[in-house]
Amino acid sequence: MAGPAEWSVGYARQANADFELFQALQAGAAEQCHRMQLLQMACEKLAKAHLCGAGADPAGVQTSHAFVAKTLPVILKQTAITFNFTGPPAAEAIKLAGRLAREIELLTPGVDANGKRPDNCEYPWEDDAGVLHSPLDWAFSPSDLLTARAGRTVLKLIQEAIKRLLPPT
Repeated sequence: MAGPAEWSVGYARQANADFELFQALQAGAAEQCHRMQLLQMACEKLAKAHLCGAGADPAGVQTSHAFVAKTLPVILKQTAITFNFTGPPAAEAIKLAGRLAREIELLTPGVDANGKRPDNCEYPWEDDAGVLHSPLDWAFSPSDLLTARAGRTVLKLIQEAIKRLLPPT
């Protein structure tokens, strides 16, 4: 049976693959919902890799999608410290990381803020007025946050955090 360390590497490898595809699609013609789904999956797997690497029971992280909002800002702050990234730009990026992490977590269909945020990047949903919405037609707020100067920095921190969890090649 695989232990937490092996699960950490498994999640990190998949997070890396998801993030690399997200980056490749950022420059292309992919729909925003697909790019956001890949970012959400990469961040969720990064959070699970981090938790397993810290000794969490892998079975405890496999049943939920709600790890990004609380865990991602901690991971990114640790990554910033590791790279001696400090000062106002770091503070701005870490502040944005908290907002972005919550928005990324809300991209998951199973996390809807108690029915207040049915929008997600994977499945159509119906609003309170009975109108059906498709992710293909929706503007997702993480996209707006990523275009800020600190948003690009947060993406670099996510990439570095994933790399730190990968085994040496």
